[in-house]
Amino acid sequence: MNKLKNLKAIILDLDGTLLNPQLTISEDTKNTLIQLRKSGVLIIIATGRTPQTAIPMTKDLNINVPMVLANGALIFDPLTEQIIDTISISENTVSYLFDLSKQLSKSLNIYTPKNIYLEDDKISPYMMESGDSGSNLLPHSKLNLSNEKVLKCEFYGKGEGVNKELINLIKEKSKVLDDELYVTSAHINYLEILNKQVNKYSGIINVINKLGLKDNEVLAFGDSHNDLEMLDKLPNSVAMGNAGDNVKQVAKYVTKLNSEDGIAYFIKNNTDLIIK
Repeated sequence: MNKLKNLKAIILDLDGTLLNPQLTISEDTKNTLIQLRKSGVLIIIATGRTPQTAIPMTKDLNINVPMVLANGALIFDPLTEQIIDTISISENTVSYLFDLSKQLSKSLNIYTPKNIYLEDDKISPYMMESGDSGSNLLPHSKLNLSNEKVLKCEFYGKGEGVNKELINLIKEKSKVLDDELYVTSAHINYLEILNKQVNKYSGIINVINKLGLKDNEVLAFGDSHNDLEMLDKLPNSVAMGNAGDNVKQVAKYVTKLNSEDGIAYFIKNNTDLIIK
């Protein structure tokens, strides 16, 4: 392939993409991105995570532009720690999903801009798996829907995955809820439910417009179902080698695995960005 030129920003999903299987950023990838940032290339994070875990996971990169979080439901400034924009789901929808989780005995994680609400016995396991410090993890009983916007709800089925019956039920019910919902996933164990207006691509367009960039000046990397829209619609998109076939089919290019520095490899070999 011809090398990609005139790139001004790199857009990165976290889990399965920037983060390796140990939930860290490898040294080669980290050094490559730091060099790019110092040369003026913008590093934009686009993840299903919320600030509680996205900020700690990317602290070594010193991200200084708005982040696309909660799959696009939250645009967040990491420098000022200010919320730029949110798209929430209705109180009625959250209440329905909460009741459904009880009926089906499925764990439900509820994300707001500042906190994550879980069942009491799920807080410690969540900390271990997500890298969260625990400072903003609260039990369901502390959630006041009249005071907080809910960005997303997430059914959790560790070990067994989230079964297709639940997925089909959510999709069917979403047709009659106040918000026709966007249902996606970054992992077999999670089913994420957001406002129908939300996806990473719409969040990215929001951010690059604010930054004065064109879509052909950005290069996006992703690996999962919640990356489909951005990889399909952006002209320069790369699926990780560990991505599913459906993700690889919509991306313009495919690189190595997230465990093999796939981001750094692609940038060094397929762009005209200079890496010392």
